[in-house]
Amino acid sequence: MPQVLKDEVRDRILGAALEVFAERGYEGATMIAIAERAGVGTASTYRYFAGKRELFETLVTPELAERFESLLDRRVHALSAALSAGGRGADDLGDQMFRFWVENRLAVVILLDRAAGTAYARFGERFVQRLVASTLAELEASAGRGATGVARKVLTEIFESTRRSLAALLEDHPDERSLREAIEAFWSYQVPGIHGFARWVRGDPRRGRTSKSAPGRSRGR
Repeated sequence: MPQVLKDEVRDRILGAALEVFAERGYEGATMIAIAERAGVGTASTYRYFAGKRELFETLVTPELAERFESLLDRRVHALSAALSAGGRGADDLGDQMFRFWVENRLAVVILLDRAAGTAYARFGERFVQRLVASTLAELEASAGRGATGVARKVLTEIFESTRRSLAALLEDHPDERSLREAIEAFWSYQVPGIHGFARWVRGDPRRGRTSKSAPGRSRGR
């Protein structure tokens, strides 16, 4: 008699796999760890999925990645344009992005930071590149000149930190309320910094006002 596969068990395996992939990354995840997290035997797990690649591809689909990238492109464009408008605008898109993060929290963690060994291994890198390219394009247009290599390097480091920070916040805040609070706190720090960077790129005279208190400099030296 053929064995009956149960939807409830399959869902438990998928939920466990999502957690393990987010915690350990694809390369660090094992079917044994996934089975233990799901509360089933490893052999039973293989009855539902051929291996961890099939599990991963069931959880992180091209449609999910494409939707994230589409939302990101729209959000980045709106935020970059807002640099020229004193930070106004982009709120609606920001809420759409947040809803996507809430609904796909651990999958986003994986895409941003834990996808090595999969087809999405460079997703986090592309995330940073999108942020850098769109922001620099807007700044260069408003400044009327190209950004320097130093500006590009600094902005890349800023958004690389953004990628890691978002992944960490999403991983550490499973409920919507605390996640929203964490994201708002993060952007309260990040956004003014981006505006300061924009002034620096444009050659705004105000850009040098904080140089005396720059990190690493102490008085009297």
